[in-house]
Amino acid sequence: MKKFAVIGSPISHSLSPQIHSLFAEQAQIEISYEAIEIIESDFNSKVNQLFEDGYSGLNVTLPLKEIAFHYADKKSEEALLAESVNTLFLKDSSVCGETTDGQGLLLDLQSKEIELKGSNVVILGAGGSARAVIPSLLSSNLNSLYIANRTSKKAVDIVNIHKQNNPEINQIEMDESINFEIDLVVNSTSAGTLGEELVLPEGIFGTKTKSYDLSYSEEITPFNLIAKKRGIKETYDGLGMLIHQAALSFETWNKFKPSTKDIEQKIRPL
Repeated sequence: MKKFAVIGSPISHSLSPQIHSLFAEQAQIEISYEAIEIIESDFNSKVNQLFEDGYSGLNVTLPLKEIAFHYADKKSEEALLAESVNTLFLKDSSVCGETTDGQGLLLDLQSKEIELKGSNVVILGAGGSARAVIPSLLSSNLNSLYIANRTSKKAVDIVNIHKQNNPEINQIEMDESINFEIDLVVNSTSAGTLGEELVLPEGIFGTKTKSYDLSYSEEITPFNLIAKKRGIKETYDGLGMLIHQAALSFETWNKFKPSTKDIEQKIRPL
């Protein structure tokens, strides 16, 4: 039986074991998949031990994705662009690192019939979660992608990484005013879940704007609640993205492409 796990801190709330169990049923294979708490300072020793103990693959969640990037011996092209890894596995005695977050987001937006081509997108935050999805967003023929972050320098650093090949990416200050229609606002910050105030650029929510929060919860997320109060009709959380990125990881590990149809309805907390 193959052994897998998701690692992070905190991790007890993770729905990944449930998702991968449903995928294993589809593939008609037996696996074990655990949620294992690992803190940043213990990453290398604990992950070394897991692979020594026979684990075939690991999913990596916050706050460990950037550490996993540096840990991996070989990284995919998308992982190199994102400087983030959420999927680890062994191949020919090397640890390979992949990120499925960005493609997971695109697949979820596609499933929700959210068109990215030619659209104006704002992403809030400039941490690991933003870095993980920005390369995929930039591959979608956007009209513009603006990065807004409380600390301007972090946003500018991301823009500088991508600007040469993607002139549509720019930084915007949190206290700036937006005077054109934004089609999609993606929240990658943890301000809402930490109970912190989230200052937003004026004019960020227009008549056609959709909001997407990379986090998910049983209740509507604090960010999507703000969007609703500002008149936004279409708000989404990151559960669908979690499912799609998990499917990509499962396929990498088991050479079986699981269906994501109806999975969100099966696992969404009531």
